[in-house]
Amino acid sequence: MNGNIKFVFTLIICASFASCTRKDAITVGQAPMKWWYDTPATKFWEGLPIGTGRFMAMIPGALGHEVIAFNDETLWTGGPYNSNNPEGPKILRKLQQYAFAHDWENAQKEAWNLNGSPTHLQFYQPMGRLNMEYTGHEPAKAKEYRRTLDMDNATVDVSYQLDGVNYSRRVFASYPDQVIVMRLTADKKGKINFSGWLTSLQPSAVTRLEGNEIVMEGTTISELESSSPIPNYQNQGSGKWMILPPQMRWQSRLKVLPEGGRLKMEGDRLTVVDADAVTLVLAGATNWVNWNDVSADEKKRCTDYIVDADRFSYKELLQRHLDDYCPLFAACKLDLGADPYPALTTTQVMDSIRQGAFDPAYEARYFQYGRYLMLAGSREGTLAFNNHNPWLDNLEGRWRGRWTLNFNIQVDFWNVENTNLSMLNESLALFVENLAQPGRRTAKEVYGCRGWCAHHGADIWFNAAPQDGHPRHATWPLGGVWLMQQLYDHYEYDPDPEYLKRIYPLLKGAAEFCIDFLVEDPESGYMVTNPSTSPENNFLDAAGNVLAVSFASASDIQLIKDLFRNCIEAGKTLNVDADMCRQMDDLLKRMPPHKVGKHGQLQEWFFDFEEAEPTHRHLMHLYAIYPDDDLTPQKAPQLTAAVKKVLERRGDWKYLGMFGAWKISIYARLDEAEKAYAILHKMLTDVSVHPYAEDSRITPSMEGNQGVPGISAGMAEMLMQSHSGELSLLPALPKQWAKGAVQGLRARGGYELDLAWDNHSLTKAVIRATYDKTCRLRAKTPVNIFVEGKKIPVKTIGGNLIEFEAKAGEEYTITTN
Repeated sequence: MNGNIKFVFTLIICASFASCTRKDAITVGQAPMKWWYDTPATKFWEGLPIGTGRFMAMIPGALGHEVIAFNDETLWTGGPYNSNNPEGPKILRKLQQYAFAHDWENAQKEAWNLNGSPTHLQFYQPMGRLNMEYTGHEPAKAKEYRRTLDMDNATVDVSYQLDGVNYSRRVFASYPDQVIVMRLTADKKGKINFSGWLTSLQPSAVTRLEGNEIVMEGTTISELESSSPIPNYQNQGSGKWMILPPQMRWQSRLKVLPEGGRLKMEGDRLTVVDADAVTLVLAGATNWVNWNDVSADEKKRCTDYIVDADRFSYKELLQRHLDDYCPLFAACKLDLGADPYPALTTTQVMDSIRQGAFDPAYEARYFQYGRYLMLAGSREGTLAFNNHNPWLDNLEGRWRGRWTLNFNIQVDFWNVENTNLSMLNESLALFVENLAQPGRRTAKEVYGCRGWCAHHGADIWFNAAPQDGHPRHATWPLGGVWLMQQLYDHYEYDPDPEYLKRIYPLLKGAAEFCIDFLVEDPESGYMVTNPSTSPENNFLDAAGNVLAVSFASASDIQLIKDLFRNCIEAGKTLNVDADMCRQMDDLLKRMPPHKVGKHGQLQEWFFDFEEAEPTHRHLMHLYAIYPDDDLTPQKAPQLTAAVKKVLERRGDWKYLGMFGAWKISIYARLDEAEKAYAILHKMLTDVSVHPYAEDSRITPSMEGNQGVPGISAGMAEMLMQSHSGELSLLPALPKQWAKGAVQGLRARGGYELDLAWDNHSLTKAVIRATYDKTCRLRAKTPVNIFVEGKKIPVKTIGGNLIEFEAKAGEEYTITTN
């Protein structure tokens, strides 16, 4: 089989992979998953992102001089450090006394003293820029320009015509080989002419040539003049962000492989003259090993990436990339309708949607974009997707490029289970395994507690102390608790006891911290968290002061109850820690219940404080309805009415972005299909809850809108839910999705589902079981269930809820009566 035929064959396999392995699969006519443009990017976030999970680049597709920024997820300022305040237990006792005396103002003042030193996290850093100067390629002379991100095979393609020659570029980031590959071709021989060189924003960077390779290496900055300081984070009395001395070292290499023509060395550049085609291979690496170790040899790492990739031809590198990526992306497909505007660019489609148009193909692409970004930014053996984006091209980033643990990182991982990307949980597990180690130090040194904890932000050194200033975000030691919900959720989707054994020490450690951190409220007798905040919100005290610190915020109690329930279940399954399980069960009975406030809202704090900002962006006290399922319309209709009141008071439109993604899933859990869709439709073209001048309005922006993966999770939640021990089919199907199909959704309990519907009603579903289990199924209308054409008996529970005994390896076809 020659290379071209093999490549075409691979694309066919990629397109059909999900359906060819299933006996009774539902056909999903998914439109091509492409963003495309007829102009180059004019600013950074209009570029097209690619990544290996660790090593990533932004492709602008420029003519003349193209600058491709590339980064390594492990490149940060500073080095291993411990910012825990050794006076923490003493400060804690004083703070708790103020809070129990309802002296909220002094409690908040004391909470500032828990902050560590240095008071801020470190900065995620850009590595380098690949500069490509295409000789004679003046933008004004080019015709038929096209720039495309093809999500089906994770490639960026640029094509145009110039002086009668058709030029093409293809760029991809290969996870198997951990390199970025660019291929330059023309339809006439001897027409490839360019100069390539590497630069970096890092002042320490030095460059040299080694034959047909450009080598650049350096460290990171040690301090930074801040041109746009973030409020409440800058050191008092200083115009600089103070950074720890750099301990990071990095190297990048570019290998240039021309076919025909000549390769010349000119200063720090490699120049290609009159080639027929050229392959460029780009690699980068750092000396980071883990949270406390920077002993790796970054030069050997980087060299090895280039040497290993050099064993393969371009076609082989592309094949290895496609063989790895295509099955993962194709595992879940969505068809919401035909493409009504196939001739329009993505920019034109976005403009039409802003004017009220409905584009079902664009909506399916947006769903898949959330999956694509997770595959590009978070693979096995790499760290968790950086919610402030691993793609950047400046020394500051947003919020230092940190992982934010009080919601941001979690929303990014909501789609890895239900949209069939469960392998990406490995990156989150690796992240938490790193975080828990310094987290134990913080639990002991700051709180005098066992176990481990983490606060609202983390950098590559996984410092777990309270940092970054104001207590409304800093005084919140439950970041690890929420992360354990996501890791345990992976077990619920695939109840593998070996995985449970792996995460159980993390689960137990988070629970031990909470057991020790809970204290008895002397007035009510409840076991409560003290201090406590509802990130990142404020309340008003009786004097009208804007404050954040009290005790027993609703979200604290919800998070810990969920953790305890999961830990008890895990302990029973693994037959371990019976005494600790009994202790957690007793604490569950002594913790405060959900409360309804004076406005009929689910109460956010232990006391029914006046809200400083009723429309605040965070929805922390709605954790119990999503991602947890402690509150559902079936279980607690009165309390879900109180949830709706919170949403009404918060409003749907002031804050979207990642917070809009949360609202989509909450409305889906409430069976509020049209409200979920209204937010979704707005967010298809919305930039950000925190807009910046460099945000893009011409391409779906993962920088302006950090919630893209969360939006795709919400879309899946509208189509299928699997909580509270049951599967629900089409629970929140909006009127706009009158007809469609989805393939490869995953459900808790070890199930995979395909669904098809028409005229807003289910027509067929297929459920594949991985384990022997009793399957409870809820649908809007009565259904029949068949195995290999034979109807099987079911037990009716009531309210269109049925159950049947599922067997591992079987496929169950569901049809309506």
